Amino acid sequence: MIMQSLLWEYARMKPDNNYLVTPWSARGLDSIHGVVFLVIGAALLAAGLIIGSSFTREPRNSLLTVAGIVFAAVLFTVVFASGEAATVGGGLGGIVFGLALGYTLFLGAQRLAERQYGASSSQARVLKGGTGSLILIVALGVGTLLTSAILGNGREFAAPVAVFILMTLIGALVSLMRQAAMAANRMLIATAVVAGTAMGLSGAAIRSTLVRLQAEGGNIPGQYRDTQVTWGYFLANIGVVIFFMGAVMLWARRRDVVQAQQRAAKQRAAAEASAAELAAAG
Repeated sequence: MIMQSLLWEYARMKPDNNYLVTPWSARGLDSIHGVVFLVIGAALLAAGLIIGSSFTREPRNSLLTVAGIVFAAVLFTVVFASGEAATVGGGLGGIVFGLALGYTLFLGAQRLAERQYGASSSQARVLKGGTGSLILIVALGVGTLLTSAILGNGREFAAPVAVFILMTLIGALVSLMRQAAMAANRMLIATAVVAGTAMGLSGAAIRSTLVRLQAEGGNIPGQYRDTQVTWGYFLANIGVVIFFMGAVMLWARRRDVVQAQQRAAKQRAAAEASAAELAAAG
């Protein structure tokens, strides 16, 4: 749905302006927006097919897929928005960024303790339960303070740099959660949200593009207030919502598979330990 929206009408003028301005409407083929939506749809489709395959069942491959999505997002921004700037931090976005950073730091501490001392060690247990909740609250505060100190009320970066910062944080967050084999599925859900947000916020740019095309054609340009987005734009956004729902269902299915594999591994380990004890006793 997202890709084929390229052929649909994205914006048009109010009917009263039908005979006053040319072009009166714009399809995806008439501007860069259709190409952007096409590439986003193709990238989401490719990511979904890769993550839905057995390739990402291995934790290492899952983490590699997360890194690949981060790289693809940055490359996409370099190609289509290399001359643009974006603001990171500030307002509600800065608060969300700070909380995400704090939670990532907390998860990193958990994984580090488990890796260095073992999942059942006292160092790992202190990051769980009531004590872990208190440490998490502290980590969220630290993340918010760090974001405020570094980014202030918002700091402007080149668009590729801003996307790299955002996607790297998301990638680290989904990778540090439990069950590394699920990291790619979590990243797919997050990517659908990011893509949907970018597409949803592009309505104003699509309307501005129609007015610009009229001026560039040497015709009498219409007014921005007389433009409206149409079915091509809405179809693409409906498509990304459906994709998000599919990504969630794919995550749920993969979670069941991973949990079944973990239970089987525990049962196998217990059986091997019992067999070893019997052999030693015999």
